[in-house]
Amino acid sequence: MNCHLFKEVKNRLPLNLPLLNKILKSAIKELKHKSNFELTVLIVGDKKIKNLNKKFRGKDKVTDVLSFSQSEGRGFILPREGKKYLGEIVICWPQTKRQAKKFGQSEKKELALLIIHGFLHLLGYDDKTIAGWRQMEALQKRILPKI
Repeated sequence: MNCHLFKEVKNRLPLNLPLLNKILKSAIKELKHKSNFELTVLIVGDKKIKNLNKKFRGKDKVTDVLSFSQSEGRGFILPREGKKYLGEIVICWPQTKRQAKKFGQSEKKELALLIIHGFLHLLGYDDKTIAGWRQMEALQKRILPKI
């Protein structure tokens, strides 16, 4: 597994590359998934996520997390030898903070949850239906305590 972490916000985050790797390794272990992949996590502000949400989902509003799977769409970024590039997870830091406060949990925990959620989307899980949402919710609840 090879992860890339970028941030476009100036705030200090409760996330670094070792923690990102730990979150994803916990998810991989729980899902019994292969770890021969690469992915990128990008932390952005409200304006950027709103623009991406409008451009790619037709929703002119801020959201918490977007996933861009490399297996969808037309363009491909070539991975290193032997590694499959899964795609990008884009997380809105201000929305993460708002949700952490709303749900009465730490910003670190909310951020981990959003990373897991985005990762599940990159693996092909979908929450557009009630059944899909329930499945993702159950997986997130199983993975989060293992971190």
